[in-house]
Amino acid sequence: MTSIVLTNDTRDLGDGLVLRWSTPEDTDALAELAGAVFRDDGDEQPNQVLMDVVRRHMRGDHPLLGPTDYVVVEDTTADRKRFVACACYQQEEWTYDGVSLPVGRPEIVAADPEHRRRGLVRKIFGVIHDRCARDGKLVQSITGIPYFYRQFGYEYAVDLGGTLSFPVSLLPEAKAGETLPYRLRKATREDVPALIACYQQGQRGSLVSSRLAEKYWSYNIDAENDPDPRRGYARVRIIESVDGEFRGLAVTQGSGAHFRVSLLEFAAGTNLAGMRPSLLRGLVELAGQQLPNAPDTEPLGRLVFELGRDHPFYPMIPAEYGPRLDPPYAWYVRVPDLPAVLRRIAPVLERRLADSAMAGYGGDLLLDFYRSSVRLTFTDGRLTDARDEGPTDRQDKSPRASFPPLVFLRSLFGHASLEELRAGYPDVGADGTAGPLVNALFPKRPSRLFAP
Repeated sequence: MTSIVLTNDTRDLGDGLVLRWSTPEDTDALAELAGAVFRDDGDEQPNQVLMDVVRRHMRGDHPLLGPTDYVVVEDTTADRKRFVACACYQQEEWTYDGVSLPVGRPEIVAADPEHRRRGLVRKIFGVIHDRCARDGKLVQSITGIPYFYRQFGYEYAVDLGGTLSFPVSLLPEAKAGETLPYRLRKATREDVPALIACYQQGQRGSLVSSRLAEKYWSYNIDAENDPDPRRGYARVRIIESVDGEFRGLAVTQGSGAHFRVSLLEFAAGTNLAGMRPSLLRGLVELAGQQLPNAPDTEPLGRLVFELGRDHPFYPMIPAEYGPRLDPPYAWYVRVPDLPAVLRRIAPVLERRLADSAMAGYGGDLLLDFYRSSVRLTFTDGRLTDARDEGPTDRQDKSPRASFPPLVFLRSLFGHASLEELRAGYPDVGADGTAGPLVNALFPKRPSRLFAP
């Protein structure tokens, strides 16, 4: 199919298919496509949760996107409005060791089974990537099915998820007349400053973090009290003492068997062991509170904390509860202009260099990706240039670190050390002073990157 670019980002793809950005009038057709695609079996009922998510996206009050932020492919030959493929475009912000990184995030990627293997998703991603470039989004990210998004220039580079869970049947019952020292309550808009401060404090050890601004917290707080019963929001809870003192926050998703804790942070100086009985019972009680407009679900069997590879609360779960740790998946990350990102995080790189055995380094570091390369130039420990150089000259004697295409993103985002990459990829290497430079500039660092 040939693509003819029309006005206003509309493209005629041939065979009656038209690609364009969404409008508010597209809500029902978008929800119908998402509900049909995101189900395990074609004979099942449409996925009502995904339909609710799409309808919330399209209302105009969501903190990350609005009714004109889906790319759709419409079948104009149908007797009613019908979409055969779509993806949304969320505008987010990460921090990289304290430096802001603007992020464009495609999600809700759907294609009608009868229209797959025709390149529609590739065309949609091309439009989203063009939009990211116009909007100055230096990084793109997505949570997606295995392998698929590699073909669009994405690489697994940051931990996604990772859980600790245990059977709630092993949780001791409360003693008669027992008063617990902590409780959960619904957050209000007045709590937002405390929520932001507590979240930011909890993210200090994370290399990459999502910036959750006031709009994120207010939106989810308001959504739970909204007369519109649609799902697709998170429940925000304040953890407080019986005297009303703020001691932390919990963000949860779902109810019953689908309940999980996706964010859990504590005020400084909190005794987590002393809080554990109150918090666990409060979360089990919250899991039993059915969400509006949700079908009956099985009761909670395992309490799931989806808080990453590790978390300060994990050691508080005693061995007799039979806790099970499941490793994380990973975020796909795309960096179309690597020199621009390296220049953006120059303060971080310079600080790392100053704290290493390579302090005050002057000279180049060549990042060789075999078919392309990036040259970093340092003067007295300061990054003075980062530029693309195309294929490298093998006679160039600059310190050289070599990576297969995209693999370097795992080093950039702290997902793997140079030694770990060498063990997994025989074509990763570093000569001379390149090894100490890469280890100093791009150390392995954990990230607990929350997906808003």
